[in-house]
Amino acid sequence: MDFQLTEEQQLVYRTASEIAKQEFEDDAFTWEDEFPAQNQEILAEQELLGIGLPMEYGGGGYSPVEVLLAQEAVGRVCPDTAHILSRSSMGPPRVIAALGSEYLKEKYLPGVCAGETVISVAISEPEAGSDAGNMQTSVEYDGDELVLNGSKMWVTKAEQCAAFLVYARFPDDNIGAIVVDKDTDGLSLDDGTTNMAGHVQNELYFDDCRVSEEQVLVHEKEAFKELMIEFNVERCHNAMMCVACGLNSFDKALAHAQEREQFGQPIGDFQGIEWKLADMAIELESARLLIYRAAANAQDSDPSRLETSIAKVKANEVGQKVVDEALQIHGAMGYMQESPLEYMYRWVRGWKIAGGTVEVQRNGIASYLKKYGLD
Repeated sequence: MDFQLTEEQQLVYRTASEIAKQEFEDDAFTWEDEFPAQNQEILAEQELLGIGLPMEYGGGGYSPVEVLLAQEAVGRVCPDTAHILSRSSMGPPRVIAALGSEYLKEKYLPGVCAGETVISVAISEPEAGSDAGNMQTSVEYDGDELVLNGSKMWVTKAEQCAAFLVYARFPDDNIGAIVVDKDTDGLSLDDGTTNMAGHVQNELYFDDCRVSEEQVLVHEKEAFKELMIEFNVERCHNAMMCVACGLNSFDKALAHAQEREQFGQPIGDFQGIEWKLADMAIELESARLLIYRAAANAQDSDPSRLETSIAKVKANEVGQKVVDEALQIHGAMGYMQESPLEYMYRWVRGWKIAGGTVEVQRNGIASYLKKYGLD
C-alpha cells in the first residue's frame, strides 16, 4: 500500500498544472454556455487529450490514475477545460478502446486525441433514467445494415459531437451499443435545453436511422454488463469533477479569508472561518483518496462497482458542501452571478444526478454489502 505518487505521476500532475496556469487561468470561468474550443486545441497540442487511450491511436497510454491527476490539476484552475480533458480519455473513447473493434478504434480514437472528434454517450430516455435497463430505443437488422428507432435525452455537448455512443435494445432483447455519426441520415437533434449550470443538453431522435454493422460496439448476451463495468470508471471522472471544483473553490476561499479584513483582522483568523477551512480540507482529502483508490485498483482488474460508487457519492456530496462553504466565506461577493463560486455552485449540483444518482449508488452499495459485507 503506497500513498505516494511515482515520479512519472508527479510529472503528469506538474505538467498539467503548469499548462493550466499558463494557458487557461486568464479565461477560466468565462465559458459557461460556450465550448472552449481554443483550450481543446491547446490540450491537443500539449498531448493532454486522450492521455488514457492506447498509444497506437495517438493516446498517451496512461492509466485512469494519471488521467485523474491531469483532470484534477487542470480543474483546480479551469473546471470547464478539465471536463474536456477527462472526456477525451474517459466515457465513450475509453469504452471504444476497451470493447470496440479495430475498425472503430482506428476510425474514432486518433481524432479524439487530435482534438478533432468529440463523442458523447446517449443512454437516458424519457422512461429510462436511473432504470437504464428499461430503455426502448431499438435496433432491427435489414441486410447488412441496422435500423435504429427511438430517442435519447440529456446528451452533453451534442452540438460539438462528431458521433454518439448509443445504447439500444437489439432483436434478441439484449442491450448493446452502437457508435452513430452525427451526420447519419435519420438522426436529428432538438434545439436543446439549458440546465441549471448554463450548459445546453440535447435530445436525439432516431427515425429509421440506418448504420452499418461495423458501427456496432457490443451486442451479445453479456454486452450490457460489460458496458456497465466500463461505466464504473466514468464515475471516477464524475467524482473528480466535484473534487476539482471543490479544490478550486477552496483555494479561492483560503486566499479570500487571508485577505479580507473585518473587525480589524483577517476573517481567516476567526475560529468560525478556521473550522470551515479545516473541514473543507478534511472532506476534500477523504474524497480524493477514495477516487484514487478506486482508479488504482482498476488498473489490473475490472473497476469495482462498490469502490467507484462509494467514491462518487462521497465526492458528489463533498463537492457541493465545499463550494457552498467557499461561497459563504466570500459572503455577498460569492453570491453574485459574475462570481466563479456561483457558477460552480450551480454546476457541481448536477454531478449528484449525472452518471447515476447518489440514491441509486447507495442502493448498489447496500446491495453489495448485503451479499458480501464490507471486506
